[in-house]
Amino acid sequence: MKRLFLLLIAALVLPLAWAQDDSADRIERARIAAERKQVDGKFQVEEKACYGKFAVNDCLNDARSRRRAALADLRRQEISLNDAQRKRRAAERLRAVEERARDQQPGGVENRAKALEAQRSRAERAADKASDRASEELSRPAKAAERQEQVRRRQAEVNEAREQRDKAAAENVKRQEKRLADAQARKANLEKRLAERKKADPKPLPTP
Repeated sequence: MKRLFLLLIAALVLPLAWAQDDSADRIERARIAAERKQVDGKFQVEEKACYGKFAVNDCLNDARSRRRAALADLRRQEISLNDAQRKRRAAERLRAVEERARDQQPGGVENRAKALEAQRSRAERAADKASDRASEELSRPAKAAERQEQVRRRQAEVNEAREQRDKAAAENVKRQEKRLADAQARKANLEKRLAERKKADPKPLPTP
């Protein structure tokens, strides 16, 4: 009897709750669509700006990476809404089945409640599996983009290290050349002083 009372309460309350959920669902989908359009518009602006920079490819890759991340987040929100919508529709179908069964067999409340619960569990498991598959498919391009970003960062580090080595080697060559030039200048100065000193020495007297 208590189970029947709870089912009747649910039959009265759930339609109102589902109507509110549908309204909120439409609002969320409109927000997601607006944000997706905003992301695309921002990317177009950034893409145009990149062509005026020196490192065009790096700028474009960064802009595309930000766009992919933003769109992936919006897609995850959309998948969550789809999952909630599927669960609501499954619950509506279960409620309709329950009402038909109650009309046809008014004496089997307990058995119908158990069957309803089992069907609801199956529907939820199916929705969860669909959500997991969708999330996995969605995460693949994000993971690929992350790997590309890691490769780009490693390549940038390698290039920076090579530039540092080349710079250090060039500075070392300059120091070697300066030391050689200083040594040659000191040698030339010493030879000049010796020559001047030799000229300044008086000639020796003739021997008697």
